[in-house]
Amino acid sequence: MHTYGKKISQTIACLAVGVLSAGFAQADVSQSQLSAADKDGSNFLHTNANYANSRYYPAKQIDTSNVSKLRPAFTFQTEVLESMQTAPIVVDGTMYITTSYNHVYAIDPVTGKQKWHYKHKMGPVTTYCCGPNNRGVAIMGDRVFMGTLDAKLVALDAKTGKLVWDTQIADPELGYSETMAPVAVNGRVLIGTNGGEYGIRGFVKSFDAKDGKLQWTFHTIPEKGHEGVWAVNDSTGRNMLRDIAAEKAQLAKQGGDFYKTLGGGVWMTPAVDLETNSIFFVVGNPSPDLYGAERPGDNLYTDSIVSVDLNTGKYKWHHQYIAHDVWDLDAVSPVILTEAKGKDGKMTKVAIHAGKT
Repeated sequence: MHTYGKKISQTIACLAVGVLSAGFAQADVSQSQLSAADKDGSNFLHTNANYANSRYYPAKQIDTSNVSKLRPAFTFQTEVLESMQTAPIVVDGTMYITTSYNHVYAIDPVTGKQKWHYKHKMGPVTTYCCGPNNRGVAIMGDRVFMGTLDAKLVALDAKTGKLVWDTQIADPELGYSETMAPVAVNGRVLIGTNGGEYGIRGFVKSFDAKDGKLQWTFHTIPEKGHEGVWAVNDSTGRNMLRDIAAEKAQLAKQGGDFYKTLGGGVWMTPAVDLETNSIFFVVGNPSPDLYGAERPGDNLYTDSIVSVDLNTGKYKWHHQYIAHDVWDLDAVSPVILTEAKGKDGKMTKVAIHAGKT
């Protein structure tokens, strides 16, 4: 992927032996395929490779002995201005990529030939802080799913690019927008929201993949209890130099209704553990992000890793690494699920996040 001035080009390098398959009739993507994506060396079914977000790909065509021989095979020109932050999905010889302003392209990953192009018809209002980018799609069955800058979730026919349904996730006039790649799992589509800089109330929502109907909402800012435990130190033990007494006095004075505009966007793709029926995601900064006097307390669940139930959205646990953040030290990478050796010497499941701290 290269940027030439303001034009965006997608360059895909392939070995002569053929790194990406082509010429197969595309079948619907089953849940069993999505669940076993970490073992699939012929497709790339998740923007982060698998539900664990490991970004590890098990194919063996490219290794240390031949990587230096890679050469550009083609350049696909989108002719869309602004940045390109997409991660591709590859299924049976079709690659799906997105661009800024919510274009979706289906192309042949060997020849670069375009199969179809979807251009989202943007609503009259879009509000976004950090560019009109999009980080990719999710795929399940015969549909491709994308979040949009005007805070919609759209479902496209994977073979034709035609719109199947769209649903309004939240109100863009209130600062909500979408740039993250959603997650498709067990007949549902999971998506968070941007807008932490504009006084939103963050969330993760689950929609029915068949018709786009809302199934559940988990708000990243609870109505009650967002003041937390009045933490003095961050998760590494550093003193955050908070005036807890002043914060408590401010909370008593103004009340807690500011939870409605406390921020806490979720703009990175959640991880999913099907064994425990859990999803894991990181929550962004509180709002306003660099001024904390009007938001006393720990501002839960901003700057946290959060786990909720996949089917219901019910809270399971959280770990807040920065309470009452006034430095914009929020999430910068998705949660990765793996195993690590515990203090007892036994391997245990862990959720990893690399933040700004």
